[in-house]
Amino acid sequence: MKKLIIMTIAAVSVAVAAQAADVSTTVDFASAYVFRGVTLNNGLVMQPGAEISGFPIDEAYGSVAIGIWGNYDINDEDRDGSDLSEIDYYISYTLPIETMDVSVAYTEYTHDKQGVETDKELNLTVGSAIGEDGLYASFAANYGVGGYVNSSWYLQGALDYEIELSDALTASAGVTVAYVISDGDYADWGIADGFGDATGSVGLAYALNDNWSISGDLTYIAQIDDDVLPNGDRRVNNTGYDVDFVASIGVGCDF
Repeated sequence: MKKLIIMTIAAVSVAVAAQAADVSTTVDFASAYVFRGVTLNNGLVMQPGAEISGFPIDEAYGSVAIGIWGNYDINDEDRDGSDLSEIDYYISYTLPIETMDVSVAYTEYTHDKQGVETDKELNLTVGSAIGEDGLYASFAANYGVGGYVNSSWYLQGALDYEIELSDALTASAGVTVAYVISDGDYADWGIADGFGDATGSVGLAYALNDNWSISGDLTYIAQIDDDVLPNGDRRVNNTGYDVDFVASIGVGCDF
C-alpha cells in the first residue's frame, strides 16, 4: 500500500510539475529530528523534500507553491512504526504585496506511528528585509485545525542574516523564539502557555553550478520554560525536550 501511495504521489507531482516553471528538491541528513524543540528522534535521520512553484499565474494575483517533505529514521529510536516516520504535505499562497512578504499556508503532518493523529495547521507568515545588508525579520503564526495541535497556537519570531562570501559560497546565521498558546490535547496534558523553545543556527551553502548546491548547518535548541516544552513523555510520540544540538548536511537541486 505504501509503495502505491508513493508511486501515486510521484505521478501527480510529475503532472503538476509539467504545468509549473520551478521545481526544487532537497535531501538532508541530520543528527536528530527535532520539531519545535521536541525531539522526535535523537538518532540519524534522512529528510527529503520537494516543492513545485512558478505556476502560470499573473504576478498581480500572487503565487502558489505546493510541497512534500518526509522524515526517514536511519537510526530507529524505540519506534513501533516504520522507518518512514512522517510525510508532510503543504500548499502556500504568497500575496502580491510589494512592501513586505506575506504568505498563508495549509499543512498536514502525517505520522506512521500507531495511534498518532494527523496534525493539520494553518499558517500566516509576515517578513521583510531590514536594510540592504542581508538582515531579514519574520513572524509566523501557526494555528492547529486538527490532530494533537488542534486549537493551539505556535507563534515564532525570527531574525536571519545572510552574506555572500563569494560567487558560490553563502554564509547564514539566525535566531528564533517561540511562544505557545495551549488548547485541546496540549492543555489536557497540562502544558502551559508561554515561551517554549529558542534556537540559534549557523550555516554554509555552496553552489556547485546553476542547479546543484550543498549545505551544512549547526543549530542549538534551548528550552525556555519546561512547563511549556517539558522533558519526558508528555508530548507527541512520547517524547519531550532531549536534544540541544543538531547538525545537518544536505544537497539541493533546482530545475
